[in-house]
Amino acid sequence: MITTKKRLPGSVSVQQSAIKQATNLLEQLPEKPKEIWSLREAIDLLQDSITTALARGYSHEEVATMLADQGIKISVSSLKRYLASIKKDKVEGAAVKPRRPRRTAAQKQAETGSQLAATPEPLSDPSDQPLEAGSTAPASTTKRTTRRPTSTRAKASARVKSTSARTRKK
Repeated sequence: MITTKKRLPGSVSVQQSAIKQATNLLEQLPEKPKEIWSLREAIDLLQDSITTALARGYSHEEVATMLADQGIKISVSSLKRYLASIKKDKVEGAAVKPRRPRRTAAQKQAETGSQLAATPEPLSDPSDQPLEAGSTAPASTTKRTTRRPTSTRAKASARVKSTSARTRKK
């Protein structure tokens, strides 16, 4: 038996008047009320009532049982998690703290440069002063240089190296 494949039309033409009529129809539709809610959405809607019941001394277990009697089956752990999540979202939404932008290398260098400039230098070099009777010259006459702050990665790798060195000794 020979089967033939049905071909789909390559393109379908739609008249502009049909598009206008469909647009008018869709724009005039009234808002359809939502009838089915997810469990998280239901707890979000009931959050005020649930927190009131908890404030009156009812436990999360009792609230979960009451909700199950009304057709909202939820475990105690899910109820606690959803309430905490909703509370966190509302707190974060109320006071959104702007994130601090990262400092660029140029900004870091400028800050360290300004810190170095703000540090008072000694008025005179101790090696330039004449020695008192009975004192000896200092062992090292080299100047100390300012140490650069180590990066977080360098500190972490130093910790790993020191930890691995300790484990080898055992």
